[in-house]
Formats: sequence, C-alpha cells, structure tokens
Amino acid sequence: MAVMDQQRMVERLNDLIALDHDAVGAYEAAINRIEVEALRMSLREFQNDHLRHIQDLSRVVLGLGGTPRQKPDVKGFLLKGFTAITSMMGNEAALKAMQGNEKLTNRTYEQALKESWTEEVRTIIERNFRDEQRHLAFIENSLRMRSWEQPGAQV
Repeated sequence: MAVMDQQRMVERLNDLIALDHDAVGAYEAAINRIEVEALRMSLREFQNDHLRHIQDLSRVVLGLGGTPRQKPDVKGFLLKGFTAITSMMGNEAALKAMQGNEKLTNRTYEQALKESWTEEVRTIIERNFRDEQRHLAFIENSLRMRSWEQPGAQV
C-alpha cells in the first residue's frame, strides 16, 4: 500500500490534533470537578499526554509544510462544556464523561492506524494510541472499583 500524499497526511494529522485539543479541554473540565486528589493527579497526567500528542503531531505537520491546528473546533467546546456540566454531578459522573471521551479518542486513533503513513508518523500514532488505551483502562478500572469511595481516597 502506497503512503498517502502529504496534503491528505496533513489533513488527517490535523484531525488528530483537533481531537487531542478537545481532550485537553475535557480533562481540564473534569479535573476542576473531581474531588479526589489521586484521581486528579492521574487525569492531569493524561491531559499532559494529550498536550504531548499535540506537540508531536504539530511538529510532523510543520515538517510536511502544513499548518497545525491551534485550538479545538466547535465540537471541542461542546465536549468541554458537556464534561463540565456532567462533572458537576460528582466524581462518578466526571469519570463516566471522560470514559466516553476516551472511547472516542481510542476509536479515532485506531482508525488512523488503518491508513498508510510513513514509518515515522505511524510510530507516533501508535505511541499515542497506546496512551489512549492506558487512559481508558485506568478510567474504566476507577469506575469499576469506585476508587473515589475507597478508604484513603483523599479529598
């Protein structure tokens, strides 16, 4: 399978960058509402992963002669607002909102891996996808274990 042309690569990478911008905003909304410090710390780490994704993908877009996305699109503002409103209902609701966000992010990165990238770009997308899988696994485990209710969960 031939590698896709540069313009298509820039468009697809910018789609991923927009998704990561959306995730950064959603994480910020959830972090501001989560009451358990250990959960906030993990979510902040995941938010930092998304910021790294933006930097790494933006560097590739620039190298291809494109202009990287600089901010979320309308969908991102809606996602952040939804997460903020849902998070007002407590730790569980905030984590469920983030679970939905991470499922979307996982599906999108998984789809991206079906395309024909250069080896360098594929390596970055694969690493980002592994991050997304780790985020989703943590959130789902936290929901399953109801970690915010466990003894020692600090507020």
